[in-house]
Amino acid sequence: MIRDTLLIIDDSELDLAILNEIFKGMFKVECFSDAGRGTAYLRQNKDRICVVLLDICLRERGAGFTVLHELQGNAVTASLPVVLITTDANEKDVRASVKEGAVDFLVKPVNPHTVQERVSAIIRTVWPPKSTVLDCRKEDEVSPEAAVQMFPSEVTAEEALALGRRWIKKLEDFCQFHPALNMERQRRLSEVTTLLARAYVRRFPDRELTESDALLIGQAAMFCDVGLLALPEKVASGGEDQEESDVSLYRRHTRLGSELLKYQGENMPLLRYASDIALWHHKNADGSGYPMDLNAASIPISAQLVHTALCILDHFHYYRGCADSVERVFHNLKEQAGFVIASQMYEVSVEGKEQLAILLRSW
Repeated sequence: MIRDTLLIIDDSELDLAILNEIFKGMFKVECFSDAGRGTAYLRQNKDRICVVLLDICLRERGAGFTVLHELQGNAVTASLPVVLITTDANEKDVRASVKEGAVDFLVKPVNPHTVQERVSAIIRTVWPPKSTVLDCRKEDEVSPEAAVQMFPSEVTAEEALALGRRWIKKLEDFCQFHPALNMERQRRLSEVTTLLARAYVRRFPDRELTESDALLIGQAAMFCDVGLLALPEKVASGGEDQEESDVSLYRRHTRLGSELLKYQGENMPLLRYASDIALWHHKNADGSGYPMDLNAASIPISAQLVHTALCILDHFHYYRGCADSVERVFHNLKEQAGFVIASQMYEVSVEGKEQLAILLRSW
């Protein structure tokens, strides 16, 4: 029997929907918000399940460990790999998960591409070759139900996320030999931006962004520098540290990327966010940065979030290796609030500080 099922137990309906969307093109996904129903399904279908994604909290902190202990203590289910997921991981949780036998530990919000890779790697490590659905179809095969037109007339948030993942994969393939676009850095930018966007939704619940918008903005962040592909390789790789004429050409990548991604209409929010981010992500809150002819008062929230994420990555890269690297990052953000980043972006960073700290320290 081929193992084709991914089981998710999480009490958040939103996170169940997100994880289902991430994995539905790869597995038969079974989602349960109730642990009892989830474990009952697991026992009845243990020969079809590839992996279990299990939320730690399940309505109360640490309840997921009880479920993990139950699975690991039962000979029928002990061999099934369990990946724990949570929004507020700490060192104690990580040690406990390893002690109880979890094979991995994921912190929400998850990056779609990263979580797919990690879960696939776990499955291929645990189960013999050709025993799971991952080895039973071509890597690039897409089911008819998953196929989406390039520019459909109507797109749901879930379809937009799925479409974004495919574009990201194509971008990675296209840029693997282009030194100006470091896709590992772009993935990290996506993760930090997603975290900040979700913190924005929590901090300002009455404003324009929803959870779906936050996820789309996180994906769109990966395309912020796509305009570099239109520049000569020497100029694209030189950044701001080159001759003035080349710097002027380099700075054109924001407009080039924005024009490439521009799409008229409200039915493709991923492209709208990506185009806005590409144009504005080098613009500071006080009007400095570029494009210089644009009014800083018009910087969209999506681009402000990406600009803040870029500042965080730059600071963390500089202080990496220091015992207090995260605190130094936030000290610098506070110093930059009001002129490099908007004051509300600093508030958002503080809102997401605990999760940001966990994410940064995991790299």
